[in-house]
Amino acid sequence: MSPDGLLQRFFTHRVIASLRATTAETAVQSARVLIESGIRIIEAPHATPGAMRVIGDIRHQFGDDVVVGIGDAPTIEVADRAIKANAQFATLSYDNARVADFCRKHHMLAIPAGATPREVALLAERGASLIRVFPVATFGGPVYIGHLRRALPNLHLLAAGGIDLADVADYFRAGASVVAIGSGLFPSRADGQPDFAAMAERGRQLLSTLIPPPA
Repeated sequence: MSPDGLLQRFFTHRVIASLRATTAETAVQSARVLIESGIRIIEAPHATPGAMRVIGDIRHQFGDDVVVGIGDAPTIEVADRAIKANAQFATLSYDNARVADFCRKHHMLAIPAGATPREVALLAERGASLIRVFPVATFGGPVYIGHLRRALPNLHLLAAGGIDLADVADYFRAGASVVAIGSGLFPSRADGQPDFAAMAERGRQLLSTLIPPPA
């Protein structure tokens, strides 16, 4: 699928589950639970144990029914390994032009990050179609997304970093095109093991927050 076609999947599904797991096995199992709850975009942060195996396993199991990418790709080497694992996109932690250019050269969607209005505007000027606002909670959460949308009304923003499940609807109302949520989706039981039943419920709850995208 082309990067442009992939972008439309982001604008349709609008939520990204950013995996939190201590092993590759639990990461894949968590992804499966969330996919069964209806989530269709999964991000495996590069710090996830066995991240490339996780990406490959999810892609093998679900094919093009699910969009899978590498999160916070810090280097070209990580991006290259993700491409070889069949990742479809890479999110970046900042304006990392070398990694973004490498991804585009290899036909993988790169989603660069900015925080300030100037950073976001510069990314748009250089052709970014979807810009990750990170870490959004630190900069003011939904209120900040609203300010950016009013200042830069024609941009598609991906809100990420420190987002609580209860606040997701507010991010959409403020004008975010896409929202990524991590730790809030991955509860643990008293023994420290993942609570997959609660995870499934949170996945369904996340999807219930979807509202029509901004114009």
